[in-house]
Amino acid sequence: MSFSTGLSAGLRALTAARMGIETAGQNVANANTPGYSRQSILQAATLPFNLGRGLQIGTGVEVTGIRRMVDTGLERRIRLQIGSFGTAQVDHARWSEIESVFNEPDGGLSTSFTRFFGSMKKLQAEPGNSALRGGMATEANALTNAMNELTRRFEEIESSSFDEISGHVWRVNEYAHAVSRLNDQIAVMEGSGSAANDLRDERARLIKDMGELVDVSVLERNTGAADVMVGGLLLVAGNRVNELEVSRDPDHRTTITMRGTNAPVNPTGGKIEGLLRHEDAEVPSILAKLDKMAKNLALEFNRLHTTGVPLAGYYQQSVSSITAKDLNRNGTFGDELLSESGFPFDISNGEVYIGVTDLASGAFERSKISISPASMTLQDVAAEINAVANVNASVDPAGKLRVTSDAGFGFEFSPKADPNPDQIGSFGGAQPSFASSSSGPFSLSVPSTLRVTIDGSNYDVNFSAAQFINSGAATVDEVAAAINSTPGFSADGFAENVGGRLVIQSNNPGSSSTLALSEPGPGTPLAQLSLPPSPNSITGQDSPIQVTIGGQFTGDQNGQFVFVAEGTGTIGVDSGLTIGVFDQDGVRVATLDAGPNTELLEGGPVAVADGLTLSLTPGNLTDGQVFSVDTLADSDTSDFLVAIGMNSFFHGSSAGDITVNRDIRDNPNLLAAGTLGESGDASNLERMLNLRDLGLSSLNKNSFEDYYGDMIGHVGFEASGAETILFAEDQLLGSLNAQRESISGVNLDEEMLDLVSYQQAFEAASRFINVVNELTDTLINLGR
Repeated sequence: MSFSTGLSAGLRALTAARMGIETAGQNVANANTPGYSRQSILQAATLPFNLGRGLQIGTGVEVTGIRRMVDTGLERRIRLQIGSFGTAQVDHARWSEIESVFNEPDGGLSTSFTRFFGSMKKLQAEPGNSALRGGMATEANALTNAMNELTRRFEEIESSSFDEISGHVWRVNEYAHAVSRLNDQIAVMEGSGSAANDLRDERARLIKDMGELVDVSVLERNTGAADVMVGGLLLVAGNRVNELEVSRDPDHRTTITMRGTNAPVNPTGGKIEGLLRHEDAEVPSILAKLDKMAKNLALEFNRLHTTGVPLAGYYQQSVSSITAKDLNRNGTFGDELLSESGFPFDISNGEVYIGVTDLASGAFERSKISISPASMTLQDVAAEINAVANVNASVDPAGKLRVTSDAGFGFEFSPKADPNPDQIGSFGGAQPSFASSSSGPFSLSVPSTLRVTIDGSNYDVNFSAAQFINSGAATVDEVAAAINSTPGFSADGFAENVGGRLVIQSNNPGSSSTLALSEPGPGTPLAQLSLPPSPNSITGQDSPIQVTIGGQFTGDQNGQFVFVAEGTGTIGVDSGLTIGVFDQDGVRVATLDAGPNTELLEGGPVAVADGLTLSLTPGNLTDGQVFSVDTLADSDTSDFLVAIGMNSFFHGSSAGDITVNRDIRDNPNLLAAGTLGESGDASNLERMLNLRDLGLSSLNKNSFEDYYGDMIGHVGFEASGAETILFAEDQLLGSLNAQRESISGVNLDEEMLDLVSYQQAFEAASRFINVVNELTDTLINLGR
């Protein structure tokens, strides 16, 4: 051993202390550097010097490395938590933005609904007031504008996601390239035996920043390079980067792919995942709910408005607003089946009732048009309407149904009851008539003969099996047709189905006209047809009874009321005279007193049932005489008028395109406030107002406002939840960062202690070297 061994030990101690001081200084210098991990030197004793005889002496210390104080498991948890926090930030921002778009409870769509129904309520009190009509149209327009604006704002949020995602993807690619460059530098530095602590810190920081945007997983190679995976695909492989690309699919949804492979990237965390989720699910879900509400609003209001009447009480021209599509591209519109014509609302099997009024006489006639969307075209429907007297219909070159009335006539599609239903006078009319006491079908034996005698002229009706599908169940229409086909009979009389009962009537009015029925041949047709037994004879009257039906039918299904005279006598005079009222199933719904002091006489209408009233003029009734009136809850059970946009209140079928019919905005008198066509009639407004509280099955049994309220409640719940989650994620991230700080963070107090400790070690090593140097000099001098 020589003194050089001691000198070497001192030098090693001096070097170790210096490196400790420099490391502490590095820590102090980077105390506020983001992502910096505290470093410390690793020291170990050098191999001892063997003195022999089992004695060894130490040779000093050496620095084996500079260690980053990092908990890799904690770093991984922080990286994942940063992604969750990024997602929570997007959720909170988006839901807050959505909440602000709805602008509830002040000035949002709920206010528009309230004002709209309020304007309708005001108009109900004065349905003829043009200013109030205009006010309802204005408030309805404000409501649709609010829906349009909501749609526009949400579509803006949807489209802005693409720009935000594109910016985030650009940053991810930038981070990826920076990580790949650091991978090269770390591999080179650590390959030469040096610690790349600062480079590793910088790489870890970049990966964390990337993790805020998109979920990342990291695999480290033996060389020290780190591979980064995003959505299960390799983004960074050593010093190579597979960049992400952003595009839009055919549905305008944002898609992310890996460049060169077109492999879809589906992030599961980070801000990008949050933005994609809101674009793909949350915002479209809200738009879909708004569209559903708007479509049902248009459907329900148009169902009522298309079957109402304007202020004039009728239309003389009407054109549908929705074009039938030329899907077969043959250049002809309206020749496709209704089910294949591209209408925004479904058409079902059902009926449309059209009423035509003679404006001079007030005579009203209703016709039923059967609708079958699977077998009829728009042109077929036009032909059916065109067959109605005094109405013309066609499909114009634009593919719209155009309906006009003849001069002096008006038409409508309302459910109003026929005010004068006894057009043929089968109920105490001027012409004598008999009616069967029961409705068909009849069990009629054949052959049999019925004689009808009108003013002395005999007409023998010979019933035969050929006239019936089944004579044992002969229908009223079959029996009437057989009677009407009797030679010469039509000159003096006719037979008709009235409310399911057989009516035989003379064509000749007045008290001098007579009608009798008898059985001159085989069979007993009078009994089998439930006609009065022979001998029977009835005369007409010079002052026929006039029947007037009033009110609005309030039942819930379409049908018919049949009115039957029960007894013979003079209305208001003879005791015991009553009128039975039966529904379409033959069920008695009312019995009206027609005897002395009856209120049925004109000027005192009597309530019948389901909102309808009856009044009569004086006259004579014969037992069994009958008339019927259609009772319509819905005059368009097929939704045909709604589908083609005939006299609609709303146009459009979504929140983005719904609007008020411009014709109504320009001329509020076209607003169908009633169904009866009478002055002051607000019956249709009443039906519309009832929609406010009506729970619709298509809206989960909610009304419009309740459905919208549920939407707002959901948004509020999600916004509150997003705020809570953001706070929780922030707290958890803060906790993890605090844990990291305790391990990897720089504590200046500790560093100062380390600095003092290494300084003292450095000073001690310096003194040791001086002592060894002095001893060496002394020994050298002694040797001289």
